[in-house]
Amino acid sequence: MPRFLLLFLALVALFNLSRVLREPRPDADRPMDFRTCYVGQAVLRQGQNPYDDATLKTGWQRIVQHEHLRSRTQPGLPNLPFLYPPWAAALFGLTVGRMPYALAWPLWYGLALLSLGLLGWLWTKVLPQEKALSVPWWQFLVAALALKGTVPALLTGQPTFAALALGVGALAVSRRFEGRLGGQLLAGLLLGLAAFKVTLLLPFAAWFIWKKQWLPLAVAATVVALLSAVAWAWAEFPQELLPTYQHLLAQVRTQSFNPADPDYPLTQGMTLRLELGNVLEWLRPGSSAWHAPSHAALWLAAGGRLLRLRRAGQPLADGYVFLVIGTLTLLTTYHLYYDAVLLLPLLIYGLRLPQRRQWLLLALLLPLLLPLNGIALALGNPAALHGLYFLMPLSLLGVLLLLLARPVRRESAVI
Repeated sequence: MPRFLLLFLALVALFNLSRVLREPRPDADRPMDFRTCYVGQAVLRQGQNPYDDATLKTGWQRIVQHEHLRSRTQPGLPNLPFLYPPWAAALFGLTVGRMPYALAWPLWYGLALLSLGLLGWLWTKVLPQEKALSVPWWQFLVAALALKGTVPALLTGQPTFAALALGVGALAVSRRFEGRLGGQLLAGLLLGLAAFKVTLLLPFAAWFIWKKQWLPLAVAATVVALLSAVAWAWAEFPQELLPTYQHLLAQVRTQSFNPADPDYPLTQGMTLRLELGNVLEWLRPGSSAWHAPSHAALWLAAGGRLLRLRRAGQPLADGYVFLVIGTLTLLTTYHLYYDAVLLLPLLIYGLRLPQRRQWLLLALLLPLLLPLNGIALALGNPAALHGLYFLMPLSLLGVLLLLLARPVRRESAVI
């Protein structure tokens, strides 16, 4: 990696890490994302519905009283409802959910940090690199910490890092033991466990589809089915899970786009959102009906480009296809800014670009690195600067166009 870029990323990473020193020490409320998962599985194991907001809040109060915890906040609406699929609740309920919450949340912090380190190391095993264009594992870690969503997500106990480590682990195992039955089975197991964060699964599944490796996908589907069976067995009224989930999802969508609220980019978390529909709604309030067709058109256009490139001759590099599908996933499904860690292979992709394109890639990624929202707030949040809140999805759209314009063939060992 060029020294200037490495120094820039290191300085941004240090600035982000300073947040740990500027905030109070974590307590039972601080890992709020993990808390939602923990309470969701606890509620389900008692036969109740974790998608019912009142039930989720009551479940947390039971835990607080039983373990004599101090708590000032509640899980659930309006901020953090349990929106994970039933098999995610089963996975948490079979693992960390067996521990007292007071023990589980510090251990989860440790697992999140371990997962982040593993991500850097595993990508070096997945992506073949030329000696002159290699990226050591610790540079992946620096880049991950430079992304402005990583440290806040670590502090909230976000499960993203564990899911990504499992997903990249599946790719690494598949590549290391390609053609061996045991390796394919293990890859499928890891992929199935990663499916608890289902919105991030698409690029990993696409990797195996692109390589026509069907056994890992079948094993992953089996793992999900078994965990789902456990979840249904725990629920006293399993037939109510799906309708309640759909109702909860409708509530979340309703509050997500509310232009009547003058501060809705701030209050509804839109400053953190990566999907292109976020920008479309900002440009034209009330256009949510057009989001799905717009996203579908983007997938069709990008998919058509990939197919034409594939038929043109030398097959495309696996890592390149992963980046294209990963960028599309972030642009067209519900993801927040910390999920951009999915795109760490851009480091290797950028090394093989001409220098001008490298600067273009860095410029496109700046909204994911610099605290533009904080700058707007520091200036009083004038309406003229509200556009800064929506630069992240626009920057990812630019990254997608750059990827499609500069494909990488499999003959190159870089990505």
